[in-house]
Amino acid sequence: MRIAVLLTCFNRKETTLQCLRVLAGQSLPEGFKMETVLVDDSSTDGTREAVVAEFPGVRLLVGDGSLFWCGGMRMAWREAAKTDPDYYLLLNDDTHLDDGALSALLKIVGGPDCRTIAVAAICDPTTGLPTYGGMRRKTGLVPVNGVPELCDTFNANAVLVPRAVYAELGVFHDAYTHGMGDFDYGYMATRKGIKVIQSGQFVGRCGRNAVAGSWRDKGLSRAERWKRLNSPKGLPFREWMEFNRRNAGCLWPLRTITPSIRVMLGV
Repeated sequence: MRIAVLLTCFNRKETTLQCLRVLAGQSLPEGFKMETVLVDDSSTDGTREAVVAEFPGVRLLVGDGSLFWCGGMRMAWREAAKTDPDYYLLLNDDTHLDDGALSALLKIVGGPDCRTIAVAAICDPTTGLPTYGGMRRKTGLVPVNGVPELCDTFNANAVLVPRAVYAELGVFHDAYTHGMGDFDYGYMATRKGIKVIQSGQFVGRCGRNAVAGSWRDKGLSRAERWKRLNSPKGLPFREWMEFNRRNAGCLWPLRTITPSIRVMLGV
């Protein structure tokens, strides 16, 4: 059985290398092997050279600098699919998997022909508090209670997608540049009756992205928040509108304009 690990990176060499080092130490069930596909979106900090030197077995692709996260993941996914692996592991390069994480996710999925997506519950490496994983539409981050939990969608910090689900859903929608692609994919899966299940225990570590410096940062001027809201790493209006049109039901117009109203009101 083959697991294709998909990553994308840009200008954080040590973060990317450490992720690959932790990944290389991951224990796998007998009969399984990993192959890693990494998209480097034209880093200028020596990431590509360092990866080639330390991890010559990684299949390394180079973007043109405009891919961002969703674009890079789509490229990695399509490249990996050429060899038809049994599973795809979507992994952020700032996420460190605990040993045995893949075994736990494989157990949840059940097999390459099953219609189940396994989501890793992720916690902060310092505090141990939950940071990423499965999400529910009304209550947000799914709690970690010792048993696997059904979700509505997910953050794709570490998510295992079997071949059958890829065959049905493909890759992230082309509408998204940086964010929202993973949430959209999860909602699309659940609409089609595909189960999205979070691990019963934390199986990975990653700190939460800071509010400071983002469009949510109330310490910035309205003009600066507006600029960041509409940047690729914010909620660019057309992409955010498409996400809500697809996933937010009849209230999608209201949900679409809410971030803009927050910025204008300074809240």
